[in-house]
Amino acid sequence: MRTVEVPEKDWSRTLDEFSANHEGALFSLELLAPAIGAQEEIRELPLLGITAETGAREATITIAAARPDGQQITHIIHAPTHLRIERTNDGVDLAVQVESTEGTVAILSFKAARAAGDH
Repeated sequence: MRTVEVPEKDWSRTLDEFSANHEGALFSLELLAPAIGAQEEIRELPLLGITAETGAREATITIAAARPDGQQITHIIHAPTHLRIERTNDGVDLAVQVESTEGTVAILSFKAARAAGDH
């Protein structure tokens, strides 16, 4: 297993590709924060996409999922400082980690990991 640190200049492109490769995959989102400990935000919902906005005053990363009622749920990470993708040695994406300035780490993990490019 290996963790790839994505440089900020590549966040938007990398997350666009990641979203295209994993759209519809079931994932969960857990937040780890000093003040609250571990907290599950999303549990096994289909991924709609992950986007990065880095040109504004404060960068944001948005994670979107489809709810069973057809609505969309989003989680916005303000002031991200690190973006990491955890992969197996065979190139299968296992998780995305986003760390923010306040020390919170958001971990998006897949129910069933898929290789990048598999649909």
